[in-house]
Amino acid sequence: MQTYLSSSIQKYLNDLASNLPAPGGGSAAALVSTVGISCLLMVANFTVNKKGYENVQEEIKKIIQELTQIKEKLQQYIDKDVEAYIEVSKAYKLPKETPLDIEIRNKQIQLSLEYAANVAYEIMELSHKGITYSEKLLKIGNKNLITDVLCGTLFLLSGVQAAKYNVAINLINIKNTAFVEEKRKQIRKILTDAKIITKKVLQKIKL
Repeated sequence: MQTYLSSSIQKYLNDLASNLPAPGGGSAAALVSTVGISCLLMVANFTVNKKGYENVQEEIKKIIQELTQIKEKLQQYIDKDVEAYIEVSKAYKLPKETPLDIEIRNKQIQLSLEYAANVAYEIMELSHKGITYSEKLLKIGNKNLITDVLCGTLFLLSGVQAAKYNVAINLINIKNTAFVEEKRKQIRKILTDAKIITKKVLQKIKL
């Protein structure tokens, strides 16, 4: 089965803009964050073997390796979020003719909602992990690309914020209160930290 990750950007954007139920906002959040990571990686790659940056080469190469790993994981969620939506949709379409049908359906709905919430949370988590490199790249990265650090940071914050709402929408109908409370605690922590990092980056760039 062809994935969006292996298709053209035009195909993805056309489907996103259409009346198809998926891809939607969660998948788009993963895409936006992947673009953000890519901007940070560009800055790092433009620092490798550049005059004036000799003393940061070892560190910058380590950052490239780590950001590449995050990017490779994060971009998979462009499709994973679509898959999560499909699972939720399938669960709600299960038969409910008998008490056993209803029991099976309710259980599957809960499982699919928890899975969807986890997928959106993982987008948040990976986006946040990426944004933690912003300040360091602003400090040691190629000074000609400071706006790319800023763009990457803003895209990643947007990904965090958008994915947060995709976690929240699934939590509404999840009956496992311990799961819900823990996820709400986690998303608050990630969102707060991502905002703090973005604010620091904005304060350091004077344009």
